[in-house]
Amino acid sequence: MARDRQTMGACPQCHVGQLTCTYNLFQKEGLTIHSWEHRCADCGHRLTQAFRSDQPPPEPAADPTVSPFCNRPAASA
Repeated sequence: MARDRQTMGACPQCHVGQLTCTYNLFQKEGLTIHSWEHRCADCGHRLTQAFRSDQPPPEPAADPTVSPFCNRPAASA
């Protein structure tokens, strides 16, 4: 599993904590999962999104190697 975590700045909810953007890549036996999370350790604000190779792509089409929250590309992509 590849993990890429970056601090993005102040939390948009509490404006005190730091928001982290985490990308995880899981690959096993033909299944690929790209998962994204934005999270604040102070207030618990959390957004998640995963893209699975065994499910239809979202509409409109999205690049699973780019964060759906902040548009940053995954470092391992």
